[in-house]
Formats: sequence, C-alpha cells, structure tokens
Amino acid sequence: MAVSHRTEPAPMAAPPPALSWALPLLAALAGAAGPQSFELPGAPIDNIEVSGGAVLVAGGSCLYELRPELRPRRRVVPAAGQGCGEPPGMRSNLLLHYEEAGGVGVLLTGWTQDGGACQVWEQPSYRQRLNQSEVVSCLPDGSTAGVVFQQAGAWYLAVAATYSTSADTNHLHCEPSKSDKETVITVRSMVNLKSKEELGIIKRREEPLHFVDALQWGDHLFFPYYTLKARLANNTEPPSMAVLRQLGPSDGGLTLQGHVYLDCGCRSLIISSSLVRQGERGWWVGVFRHSHNAKAWNSTAVCIFGMEEMKERACVSWAFPSTIPACPETSSLVLSFDNMGIIQLHMGIHKETSPEGLCLVAVRFLMVTFKFPVYGGCINSMCYCILWFQVRRIPVANCGRFASEQECLSAKDPYCGWCSFNQRYFLHISIQSIEPLWISTLGKSEITVKGENFTRASGIKLILTGITGCKPDVIKVRNVLNDTQMTFALPPTRKEAKSICIQANGKKCSPPMTLHYVSLPSCSRITPNTSWISGGRKITTTGRNFNVVDSVIISDDQRSNLTVSRCPGNASEYHYLTPSLSHATEGKVVDMMLRVDTTFIPCVKLHYHPDPVFINYQLHTELDPDLELKIYKENDNLNISKTEVEVYLLYMTGAQTKKIWFSVQNITKKPDRSTILCKFKREGTDKIDFSTVKVFVKLGNFEHEVKPTSSHIYLYVLILLPIVVAAFIVTRYKSKELTRKQSQQLELLEYEIRKEIREGFAELQMDELDVVDSFGTVPFLDYKHFALRTFFPESGGFASIFSEEMPQSRDQTSKDESFNMLHALICNKNFLVTLIHTLEKQKNFSVKDRCLFASFLTIALQTKLVYLTHILEVLTRDLMEQSSNVQPKLLLRRTESVVEKLLTNWMSVCLSGFLRETIGEPFYLLVTTLNQRINKGPVDAITCKALYTLNEDWLLWQVSEFKTVTLNIIFEKIPENESGDASQTIQVNVLDCDTIGQAKEKSLQAFFNKNGFLYGLQLDEIGLELVSEEQQRELLDIDGSSEVMDDGIRKLNTIGHYEPSRTHKLVAVCFINGSLLCCLDVDYSDEHCHLILPDSEANKDVKGAGHKGKQKFKVKEMYLTKLLSTKVAIHAVVEKLFRSIWSLPNNKAPVAIKYFFDFLDAQAESKKITDPDVVHIWKTNSLPLRFWVNILKNPQFVFDIKKTSHIDGCLSVIAQAFMDAFSLAEQTLGKEAPTNKLLYAKDIPLYKKEVKAYYKAIRDLPPLTTAEVEEFLAQESKKHENEFNEKVALFEIYKYIVKYYDEIISKLERERGFEEVQKQLQQVKALFDEKKKCKWH
Repeated sequence: MAVSHRTEPAPMAAPPPALSWALPLLAALAGAAGPQSFELPGAPIDNIEVSGGAVLVAGGSCLYELRPELRPRRRVVPAAGQGCGEPPGMRSNLLLHYEEAGGVGVLLTGWTQDGGACQVWEQPSYRQRLNQSEVVSCLPDGSTAGVVFQQAGAWYLAVAATYSTSADTNHLHCEPSKSDKETVITVRSMVNLKSKEELGIIKRREEPLHFVDALQWGDHLFFPYYTLKARLANNTEPPSMAVLRQLGPSDGGLTLQGHVYLDCGCRSLIISSSLVRQGERGWWVGVFRHSHNAKAWNSTAVCIFGMEEMKERACVSWAFPSTIPACPETSSLVLSFDNMGIIQLHMGIHKETSPEGLCLVAVRFLMVTFKFPVYGGCINSMCYCILWFQVRRIPVANCGRFASEQECLSAKDPYCGWCSFNQRYFLHISIQSIEPLWISTLGKSEITVKGENFTRASGIKLILTGITGCKPDVIKVRNVLNDTQMTFALPPTRKEAKSICIQANGKKCSPPMTLHYVSLPSCSRITPNTSWISGGRKITTTGRNFNVVDSVIISDDQRSNLTVSRCPGNASEYHYLTPSLSHATEGKVVDMMLRVDTTFIPCVKLHYHPDPVFINYQLHTELDPDLELKIYKENDNLNISKTEVEVYLLYMTGAQTKKIWFSVQNITKKPDRSTILCKFKREGTDKIDFSTVKVFVKLGNFEHEVKPTSSHIYLYVLILLPIVVAAFIVTRYKSKELTRKQSQQLELLEYEIRKEIREGFAELQMDELDVVDSFGTVPFLDYKHFALRTFFPESGGFASIFSEEMPQSRDQTSKDESFNMLHALICNKNFLVTLIHTLEKQKNFSVKDRCLFASFLTIALQTKLVYLTHILEVLTRDLMEQSSNVQPKLLLRRTESVVEKLLTNWMSVCLSGFLRETIGEPFYLLVTTLNQRINKGPVDAITCKALYTLNEDWLLWQVSEFKTVTLNIIFEKIPENESGDASQTIQVNVLDCDTIGQAKEKSLQAFFNKNGFLYGLQLDEIGLELVSEEQQRELLDIDGSSEVMDDGIRKLNTIGHYEPSRTHKLVAVCFINGSLLCCLDVDYSDEHCHLILPDSEANKDVKGAGHKGKQKFKVKEMYLTKLLSTKVAIHAVVEKLFRSIWSLPNNKAPVAIKYFFDFLDAQAESKKITDPDVVHIWKTNSLPLRFWVNILKNPQFVFDIKKTSHIDGCLSVIAQAFMDAFSLAEQTLGKEAPTNKLLYAKDIPLYKKEVKAYYKAIRDLPPLTTAEVEEFLAQESKKHENEFNEKVALFEIYKYIVKYYDEIISKLERERGFEEVQKQLQQVKALFDEKKKCKWH
C-alpha cells in the first residue's frame, strides 16, 4: 500500500518491537545543532517519499533521488537543462512508491502539466513505463490524493483530485476535456492508468472539494476532505471522510460506502493527516484549523479518530452530499495547546484503548506535524521532513528504554518526556502574550510580556533567533513589574521575522512566537486633509507599517508638540482625532509626524480652517409627529460630511429640560450657502413648547447654538409674491406656445421619416445599375511596376532606383567582381539561411528591415526562382519549429519575419500571370462598377462621403433632395484630334448638386468612354464654359457668386447654382486653369463646404426643399438602406470575382498554389498534426490573407488607376467578406453588430462551403513532380530576365551585411563548415571597401 505525500504528512514507518513506546521527539524542538538540509533550485518542495534507502524529492518540474545524508544521487526529471521553476506554475502533486511481486520497486509521479499527467517509473533504473495525461489535478492550487492497492493479483490506483473549480481556468489551459468536470474519485488500473465505470468513478455536482490524504485500512479506502467554500471565514461546515469499500474479486473495483463528518471543535479545515498503526488497531490523526486567519492559541487542534469506528459509522450514500445530513458524527480525542504550552486532553473515547497509548499516539503525531508541514519517513535513526524549500534530516531519540514514569523523569533526558492521562507537567512560568510583536528596525525600548509566576522565577531571559541561523540574541529582563507582567528592551536589527521565546530557571524555552522587524512607517495619503480650529475631527492617514507607530504628533510653530488620540486601525490605516488650535484665529498649516519609540518621522501636512459658521435654522412641524429641521451654514473649505455632524434640540417641559437628537439626512451645497437637513420621528405624546426650543450643532470639539430664522422673512415673502405670480403667468403662456411649435415640428419629422423610409424601400425593389458591359482595354501595369508596388507597398522610392543603372566606376572589373562574389555568397544556401537567422536575432533589425530585406532578396534572385523556392521551404520549416511549441494556428498570420514577407513576394511573382489572365478582368469590372455606383448619387467634394456606398463610415446622410440633369457638352479645341472633327457634342448625366469639378470629371469620363484614352487629356486641362446669346461665362467651384454663410464659410458652386437652361450650351475647352477642385487632389480648408453644411447651419432652412420654411431632420440610420442597395447593385460582380479566385479552370490549379498547399500538407503530416483546422488555417494565412486580400484592397497594384479613400473603404468591406469565407469560426451577429459585417452575413455560409470544396479539390489533384515545379519556376525566371537592376538589390543586401558584420562573422566562427564562406565574406567586404575608397567624388 502507498499513499500520497502532497501537502500532508504520511505515517511514520512502523517501529520495531523494541522501540514500540519510543517518542520520536525531533531534535530541532530541543535546540539541537542545525540539521543537514537540501534545497531544490528555483522551486519549493511539494512531495517527499522515503523508500529503498533513498529519499525522493519532487517539486516544480523536478524529481531528485537523494542519498540518506541528503547528497543528490541523480536528477530523474528533467535529466538536464531547465531549472525546477520552469515552466512557471508547474507543481508536483503526487509521489507514491510500492513494490510489486519479486521486490520490483515502482514509483508514481503526478504533475500539473499536460492536463494533470501521471508517470510510472521502474526503480532503481528509473525507466519510464507509462505516461498518461488527465490523471491528477492540473490546477496549481488543486488537490490530489492517491493510494495504490492490490486486488485479485492486480494493482490499482485510487486517486481523488480537484479536476475543476468554480473559477474560470481556461487561461491555465486546465479545463478538463476527457475527464468529466464532476469527477472527484477514480479507480485506474496500473497497466494503463485509464479510468473505467466498472472500476469505479465517484462524481459530485456541487461545490468543488479539497482532498487532504488517501489511506487504506483493510479492504476499505479513506479520503479525508473539505469543501473549497469552507475556506471562507463565515463557513462552519465540518470536514468529512469518504469511505470506499473494495468489491469482491469477481466484481472488482470500488464502491462508495458513505461519509463520516469529522467534528474537531467546529474547525472546518484539515491541514495534515496521518494513519497511526499499533498492532491490529489503527487511528487516523488529523490537524484541524478554523477557516478564519486568527492566530489564537486554540485555532489549531489535533483530533484522533478510530479507523474501525469510522468504517462502521459511514453513512450509506451513493453520491457526495451537498448538505449536512443527520448522520452520526464520530467521537474524537481533541488535543490543543493551553496557555502554558502543555497538551490537554479535552475528551476521551475508545474505552478499549489505554489512555497512555492514545496520549503517546497524539504526542508522537503532534511533534512531527506542528514543527514541519510534510513528514516523509525515516531511515535508521534519522527522519526526513520538508519545510517549503528545504528537506531536513533530523535525529530521533530512543525513549523506549524507560519502563516507568519515575525512570523517565529521573533520567532528565531533554529529548524524552512522559504523558499520563490524569497527570500533567507544569513549567515554572507560563507566557500568555508578548506585546508588541511588530516593531521597527530601530528596535524597541520596552515590550511587555504577560503571564504567571514571574516573581518566583530567576534567570529570566528573552531568546531572539533570526531565520538566517545566526547566533541568537540573549536579552535579560529589564523590569519585573509584578507576578504577571515584565518588560524587555529589544535591540535594532535588519528587516526580518525572528523567533522569540522566554527562558527561566535554566529550563527549556517557552513555545516560540514570531516577532516581526519591519521598515519604518511612511504616509501616502490623508483623508480629509482639513480640520476646524476647535479640533476633534476624525482623520484617516493611509500608508504602511503603522502597526509600529506609538503615537501621532501635531507640530505647531507657536506651541509645543501635541499628541493626538488614536482610534482603532491597522497596518495600512491610522485613525486619530485632531487637537484644538484655539489660539489660532485664522487657518494655518501644521505638520503631522509619527513617533516610533524615540524617533519622529515626518508624515503629511494638515490644513486648519476657522470653525464653520451656522447662519440660522428652520423648524418644520407640518409633518406631525415628525420634525424636520433645516440648518443653514456658510460655505467653506472643510467639506463636512453628514456623518460628522451631530444635531440636538433642547426644550422645556415645566421645570425639566429635555433633549432630542436629530438624524442628519444630507448636506446640500448651493453657491450662497449650504443646507443641513435633519429629521426626528417622535413616538410619544409630549407637546413641545417651540418658544423654549434651542438648537445645537456639534462637530468634534466644536459645539454651537444656532439661532432661528428672522421674522423679516415673512415681509420679504409678501413683497415678492406678486412678482412670482406675474412670472408664473408669463411662463405658462410661453410654455403653451412652445408646446404648439413642438407639435408642428413633430408632425414634420414624422412626415420626413415616412418619406425617407418609403423611398429607400422603393429603391431596393426597383433600382437597377446599368453595369458597363464593355470598358475597353483593361489598364494593366507591366510586371516591373506590379512587382515593385507589391514588394514595397509603403516605399515608393524604390521603384526609381531599380529602374536606373548603377553609377559607373573607374574599375568596372573590380565592381563586377565584388557583386559577383556577393551573388555567389547569396546563392550558398547554408550561408543565406544562417545570415537570415542571424539578422533576425538582432534587436534593432526591425519588422520594416525584415520586409525590405526579403524584397531585396526576391529581386536579387528573380532569375533563380528554383533556388529561392528551396530557401523558402527551409525558412518555413524553421518558422514552424518556432511556432509549434506556442500555437500552431498562428503560423504565417502576421508579417514579422523575413520568410513571411518572402512568401508574399513569392506568391506575387508566381501568380502574376494567373492574376493578369484570369482575375484581372472581373477585378477591374468590380472597381469600375463600384465607381459608377458611387457617382450615381451625391458625393461631398470636401469629405468624399457618398450617398451610395458599402461602408457606413463613408455614408453621406446629410444630403438634401437632388435631381439628375442631362447636359449637352461640346468638346472643342482638341489638338490631338487632327483627323477628326473640330468638335464633339456628348450627352452627360450629372446631378444638380454636383460641383463644377465633379461635373467636369463625369464629362471627361464620358468622353473617354466614347473615344478611348488615347488623347491623354488630364482633368486639370479641361474647363467648362456656359455660353448663351448674350454672354460667355466660365464655370468655377469658387467665384464671386459663391454663397457665403453667416460664419464666413463659402459654399462650393454646383450645377444647380448656375441654373443652366435649354437656351444655354456647355462648352468643354482644353486649357489649363487652376479652378478644378476635386476631392482627391485638393485639400479644402475649413472655410469651404459642399453638401455637409457646418454646424452653425444645421438648424437653418434648406433651400429648394419641398417644404420651404420648415426645418429638415436627418438621422443617419434612415439611410442605412443605401448600403444594402449598393451591395445588391454590385452583388453579381462581387460573386463573379470571388468565384474566379476559388475555382479551378479546367480542373487545374495554378502550380504555385498546388505546390505550396501540398508542402503544407506534408509538413503537417510529418509533425503528426491531425487537426484539419490547423492545415486549413495555414493555407488561409499563406494565400488568401497574404496575397489575395492585399490585391483586393489595392487595385492600384494591378491597374494604372488611382485609388480614392472612398473606394478603399468599400473594398475593405468586400475584402472582409472574402476573408470571412475562409474563416472556420462561426459568426454570431446580433442587432448591434457593425453594418460592414451584417451586409454579407447571409452570403458567408455559402461562400464557406465553396471555399472548403476549393481546398478539397486542390488536395485531390494529382501531386506535382519536382520536374514540373522546377520547369514552371524556370519559365517564370526567364520571363523576368533584365526586369530589374539586380546590383541595386545586392548592394542593399550588402548594407545589412556591413551593419551586422561582426555578429555575422561571430556566428560563422561558431558554426562548423563555414571556414571557406567566412573567407569569401571577408573578400567581399574588402572589395567593397576598396571600391568605396576609389569612388569618384
């Protein structure tokens, strides 16, 4: 049989017959020399087990085997490497040893890692036989208790554990999955450590439990426990003992027999447990403690229970109870410490057991338990115990040689004692208390010791021992005041906790107490920081170590120091009452100091103000029998609260004076005065003579009689009454007029809302967008500009340097040689991989540097894509090794390494042809259609917000009514059109709210749609003129006729502003003018506006409205249907684009996609990743997230167009829907979800099915051969020959090599096989340095 030793002591090994009555009194208790010890490096010791002549110690993540003299024999787990404190939070919670047939030793170890893993080892070789997860508790503070037993020739483990608590443990990765959260006790075969229903699984649905120990007695198993809620101070539920019975050999397993409630003087926690055997008898001994943290002498007690009695009295129960049933509690023998440190027996039971035997058992256990938390066992005459970080070896005295009480006492052995049921031994003195037990590092001139028999003792000394093991301080008594009190003076020392005891008559020290030396006190805040001059205000000062303060001193510059009275407080708060400064007539500032023994420590400053001034009072008796009292006070800086004010009333009844205390309800402050409202509820029938009433207010030491309100107040009321009545009549009239106007405005608002909603509904049902079927030639960028914009999205300056030639040098051969050697180095795979890893380890090699380096490397190896692909494979594998230990699903999610940016560039290079041939046309159609939809409605020229959009942030909802205007625009004076007509007339649809710049843009677009882009006209080269028979007028956004608002803001001119009629004609003239202002190229100042009027105009009438003179009311949510109408209008185009991306034309995937997806599948298989979600996320992060989203949000990377901010906002919504289609997470959207998510919420499920089918179709395609992949890469390399100046890229790479040259050389020197590469790198640097010297200036 084996039991757990997690945080509870185990029974001592059975002594031989000759030592059956020996008391194992520990030498440490008798003041022996310091024992030998062992500490775990970096972690506390959790468990100890003594077996086979060795001491096994487990804690943190380590398991050590020690020799009997506590020297390490071997480190079992881990063999080498990390410290015992890594990973943080890991603990050992099970350590069991038992012997199988043939004397084969078996060791069980349980840890909090891997969901509560348990390992089985064979001793002495420590070969691991089994490792099973989710056996013990994985919670750092969870409990585990286990016992190994044999049944029908097979070995089983019964384990009780806290698998789950009521707190959220997801952040600990400790939520049980296979094990049910309700499971508390399981029985597992030692063959595989797996639990089965037939072996026994005990569950509980209520509060989690804390198990202390696991014991075997005959064919029964015992598990002492208490509920976790028992740790609360107000919980008195007693602990319990769960009793399990072994079934017959044919049935196997265990069954729950019942529970025994353990009563130990209403103590609700068990802190230690042990099973003591004596022949065929057995007792369970437990150390119990109250749930609160009070350090009373009787807070802890030892209780002893008979094993047979507990087995017989276990209540029949098939589940753990949630309430305390009426089961019989077992009787117990309770032991605790009295005032004189002597063991008392409060209650005796077990009639068949001798009292001497019980006393022996209790003392034997008590000495082990109270000195050391965990007792491990004994080897020969040495016992082993753990105390937090240490294992200690302690000698055991042999007291069995004494046959009688007289012989024992006559021997005067300091290690042995005698215990009798009816006798007890008294010390000459007894110690009740030592005050104070908290002092500062300055020492204490006087501490008081209280007790008995002080005047009859001699040689009284105080022994002060530090935790560092230094020589103790022996301090003689300073003064014996009487038989029960004496004083000592303590010396100064450093900050630490010391053990203090009293010795007299040369006898043993009294039971030790802990004396705390702490730092000097300090103050941080004072509340309140003011007081009235009369004093008596309660002040609270917060800080630390106030429990060592003797008093608070107020230092006044005109008087001596004043000691203030102290109120009850604690170590962090000091409460006191301010003294009176009656000599001060005005406010003043005083210093508050703390007195610690004879030292004064400055604290904070306290502001004294004059006493408060009370003006008068009003006593209301209308609420008879209740009285209401209002006291008026002048405003001041005292910030008096209602709890500080006391109000009472005196009145005369005959010759007797009676007093009434009022309850202060509140204090209200107004600009001129403050009002104190008080109430009193009368319960008697006494009549109050209000002519004799006197009202008093008391604030601390200040007490003042308040005078009643003057009678002149009634005269003031009579004068003001007519004025108040007249004001009431006028106010009533204005209120009715305002109500009438508000009613009219509400009617108008209701009409406007109904109109807008109806128009939005009609637009959704009837509106259609005339998509341009033919938009001419798609303006694709050439490969070079496409690659540069993809490689350097935020560094546009690199486009020019890669198009230019390098400056010519006088030594062209040397120049070529340097670049050739650098290129050869880059083409060395081992060097390049080492170079990249070395650079990434440098702290100042930023994310931007990593991306630039990856782009330079892609350009330098543009013609060697096969080699670049090999590098990509190696770096991706290395990245997987870094990510697999943390979270594999985060692989390739961000761009924080060289390989991640390299993958983006590689995809751009390999998919450029597929993008141009398959995706380009539907993508350009989407951009064109989106532009067309936006321009169908009003667009604010200042903010670029539009009525028709996909993004709520770009929704123009402050627009008034508008209409479409058809203009016939004559284009003339076009120099490039030499073969054509001199002029052309084109019909253009514009809006009357369009600015002149917007109308010109639509006119130019109509001209290009008809004639193509070959004329090269620019928008700023076109002007509009309004021509009539009388005059010719140029149209401008801003001119002399522009409308100016009241606050000076000028409104841009619109087509409606000029009011063109049929008699006018518009002429587009080719000339350069500065009047064009469009939302893309012009930054309007705050002095201009278009459709969104400034705030000052928000409430004014809108010109041209259907209801002239009535205010327009606009709510943004009324126009959200415009988002939906835009989505419906372009939906077909969006779906066409999406499906062109995730479909396989001719059942054939692009080579790059098929190759890389197969590569990811192979890596997942090699790493034994069986979760399909991980591979799905890898593929999504490498292709859609890394490439397609970048393209969808940036059409300017593919086409020769300008992307407006508005188009960017709309494309972001589409790109988000695109990524949601690849996400595995289920979207749960509510009414408050963003509109950008709600737009495509119904489409996402269909898209997800198509994406999964797309991934499956690629996986099902026949794998590519190496020759096919290399042929494709070779063709792509050949296509892009001479596209870039590769020397520029090599030179940029060389800059990084030079910057980190020392680190790179150091890395090459530490690695084997890089001697030749190191020489080549030094030659390259020499050539570049030489070229730098010879450079033309």
